[in-house]
Amino acid sequence: MSGTELAITGWARDARGAYIDALSPEQLFVDYTYQRPPDNARAGALAAGWNRRLAGVIEVSDRGGDHHPRYAVIDGQHRWLAAQRLSPSPMMVATIHDGLSVADEARLFDRLNRERRRTSTWDHWRARKSAGDPLVLDIEAAVAAVGQAHQLELRIDNAPREGNVRCTATLEKLAALGGVDLIRDTIDLLVDVWDVRQDGFDAPIVHGIGLVLHHLEERIDLERLTDTLLGAMPLQLKTQALALVTTGRQPVRIALTVMALYNRNRRVPGARIDVTPRTFGGGARNARSLPALPESA
Repeated sequence: MSGTELAITGWARDARGAYIDALSPEQLFVDYTYQRPPDNARAGALAAGWNRRLAGVIEVSDRGGDHHPRYAVIDGQHRWLAAQRLSPSPMMVATIHDGLSVADEARLFDRLNRERRRTSTWDHWRARKSAGDPLVLDIEAAVAAVGQAHQLELRIDNAPREGNVRCTATLEKLAALGGVDLIRDTIDLLVDVWDVRQDGFDAPIVHGIGLVLHHLEERIDLERLTDTLLGAMPLQLKTQALALVTTGRQPVRIALTVMALYNRNRRVPGARIDVTPRTFGGGARNARSLPALPESA
């Protein structure tokens, strides 16, 4: 694949064309709707050791003559930031892509970063959101709808604070298991129980509750389940899950712990539901998989 005929593959459309040219840093900008936040220390180190031969070729999108600055940096933002710190600022060799929408830029950014370096799950999510990935948009809308229904500020955001749901990989697993409705039901239950506590949206908790709702959909008593969770806290569930003498992933352990507490709930009467790791898609269990939990838990 030549530098002048770089194609966007996968779920993106082809670029209309690309060519090589030299641009000044003043002609460039970064669109942070899909780019990762800058690492100023990295940019400073590049500036301190600037080597024109090692600067390579950056990837940019021509936004058109009406846009100032004109060229959006798709790949190479830290080299651009480093060049801005130098005096005089060096010209930058760039592959310039014509005819890309912002969504196309986001797709190309995502593809280039997955090919060249390991990006975080969150970087990948943001790029897909900007590119209009239907699944990402549906999941974002489902979480926001739960917040609106409860008159709370609830969003998918990587910042570690209350009201932010950060476990995007887990949400995609739940979507694959039971669709966006399962995500909505899971987040709704968690908000009912723990409001917008940050630890209530930890990945194992979200996944484990989702497993319970999906696999026991026809059998679980939601009133009793809600009351059971009101008598516990997220850290308590994770601690008791780790104490289970069983093999299996942490979400399955969470689901088993929740059901052990559910079966001991005397405040809301209901039928016992016997479960094993296999109930939630886990492996085999032994006879000691569910140790007795304190009655006060």
